[in-house]
Amino acid sequence: MAVHVTKLCFLILAATVTYNEYLCYWLHYTTWPRTPRPKDGESTTLLLVADPQILGEDHEPGGLLGGLRRWDGDRYLAKAYRWALSAYSPSTVIFLGDLTDEASEADMDQMARYSARFHSIYPKEEGRRMVYLPGDNDIGGEGGDPVTRVKIDQFDTHFGGSSPTHPATEWLDIVPVSRLTQHGSYNLSMKPSHLSPSKLVIAVSHLPVLPLNGRFAQQVLELVNPDLVFSAHDHHGYLYTGERASGRMAREVDKFDRRDLNAPFTLQTRSRDGEAARSSLVWEVVVPTCSYRMGVQDMGLGLAVVSREGEVFYSNLWLPARFTLLYTYLASLVVVAALLGGRRAAGLVRACGARRQQTWRK
Repeated sequence: MAVHVTKLCFLILAATVTYNEYLCYWLHYTTWPRTPRPKDGESTTLLLVADPQILGEDHEPGGLLGGLRRWDGDRYLAKAYRWALSAYSPSTVIFLGDLTDEASEADMDQMARYSARFHSIYPKEEGRRMVYLPGDNDIGGEGGDPVTRVKIDQFDTHFGGSSPTHPATEWLDIVPVSRLTQHGSYNLSMKPSHLSPSKLVIAVSHLPVLPLNGRFAQQVLELVNPDLVFSAHDHHGYLYTGERASGRMAREVDKFDRRDLNAPFTLQTRSRDGEAARSSLVWEVVVPTCSYRMGVQDMGLGLAVVSREGEVFYSNLWLPARFTLLYTYLASLVVVAALLGGRRAAGLVRACGARRQQTWRK
């Protein structure tokens, strides 16, 4: 009986670890869509990483608990990223801001540690373009935390300075814009001189552009005139459809969840009449967070396949619910403890019974 209990406990723990650390990711991977082949011409694949917000040192518990939280959060982000790279081999990865949780409050030593952790999770690879956008947790801009040149320079030091445009291909430009700052390459007035009317244009922003409306959205439409916008910040994902002329909402907002009722989808951003004119509609995709520590149930990465003719396929790559997996660890430990405790109790009962028999015989 003792040998069987030990084997059973080992089997429970091994099965739990195997499922939580490999099998659940593989099961989610099998639900990810196959990317379409372009009907004509060529295409490029973009991977969108929103709000990874690697955990900091000041707002988390100290000691072993804080270290364990950071370690598990980093592993979750790294695994999701590796599975996505393996599945789709994107040519460009766009980090849509809030790369770290406490960068806007960090000193130089802390920032060095945060950036080292970030680049170990998302390592640079030759031949793959990486675009980094700062979010409010990176350079300030939310509540009483102001944006400053010092924070911007610190971000640029560790993640590289931004450019007015990032050429993803010879026919596609990625254009970073920001509601937080128009310093340097984020100055919208300098964008038109770097854009070509013959190229597709995808604007990327940390804070949503069109749903928040206002003067900034109007400037983006006038000066950048994007075919499509990708943003983050809200932690939830959705699709906004607006009128290009006014920016006003053209239809109800489509919210994303794991049921994938509104995604994957395909958008035709350019007309097929031979002149490749932009659509009268403009779309903005808000990508859900990829971190399980952001207080939402649905975590995922964004995947976009853009064809030279302006067709854009988009899908969310949903990720496992990590808190549920952590609860299964706790449950398995409780079961193992109960089995071992039961075996120990059974052994004590047998020992007491044997002693009573010996006493009775005497």
